[in-house]
Amino acid sequence: MSELVAKTSVAIAVNEDLTILLDWVNIESVSGFTVVVDNIGGGSGNVISDVQIDTSDDGGVTANLDQHDGVPTMSILKNHSRIGTFTESAAFVRVRACCAAGEDTTAEAHLLADSVVGRICTLGDVKDRLGISVTEHDAAINRIISGLESIFDRHTNRNLLVNAADITEYYSAISSESRIVLNRYPIVSITSVKESYNYDFDAATALVGDTDYRQLRSGENGILYRIYTSWATFEDAIQVIYRGGYCSAGQTPGAGEFALPADLREAAIEQASFFFKRRDDLGLAGVSFEGGSISKFSSMDLLPMVKKVLDKYKKPGS
Repeated sequence: MSELVAKTSVAIAVNEDLTILLDWVNIESVSGFTVVVDNIGGGSGNVISDVQIDTSDDGGVTANLDQHDGVPTMSILKNHSRIGTFTESAAFVRVRACCAAGEDTTAEAHLLADSVVGRICTLGDVKDRLGISVTEHDAAINRIISGLESIFDRHTNRNLLVNAADITEYYSAISSESRIVLNRYPIVSITSVKESYNYDFDAATALVGDTDYRQLRSGENGILYRIYTSWATFEDAIQVIYRGGYCSAGQTPGAGEFALPADLREAAIEQASFFFKRRDDLGLAGVSFEGGSISKFSSMDLLPMVKKVLDKYKKPGS
């Protein structure tokens, strides 16, 4: 099943010149990808006349331009969307759009794929560990890797991998508490922090970093410290729009981003390899493995060494 890989964080102005909506997103798709372009409206003409899908194996250094000529088959009118689904795999995808001459509008794009990007380890990691060179098990291994992220997140009570675009979350503090811990860290970027006792965040004034609050340890531990006062204690009275978490396995961190720790990746490789080896007897009692045994094994069980690693990354108070 395809999952959201990336989306534009805000509507982007589009005119008669080709405008980048998504710029060389690394998807490493397994079996194709889907692009959704929304014409938000605004400007004079309000019609998107062409969408170009570019692909690349090296992040745009060598590009295959306009790989899907004729997409969309019809112009995208104001407040309408078009969906294009493509069966071939791709490493990097760029989405561009334009209007007719003299016209302009705004647009958003969403990119979905059954992808090995955004995972806690890679397909190649697990195949190397298992000594597998054939491709017939790739789908099964990818499903295991995909499921590991949610299992690891649940165990640590946080989101370990960075979100592709800004996400909005709401928090409340314990009485007289000057610190809150975000769900995604290390913190990559903060777009907005607001407090509102009546939940009208549109009318609320954004707090100023290093004046009203600051990121302790440069956001490494996800803690926002309220300067000179306490955070609001009403339920969900604190709104934070931000990106946070580690880059997925094998990805080079961008500006402000953090590489996935080696021990987390290793734990994921070990756990995924174990799941694959025991894929036919999940849930059976007394499953043995080298170095010990687990009395009952299911898709939710974690190896002792994996738990030990994940315990280091638990959100404080978990």
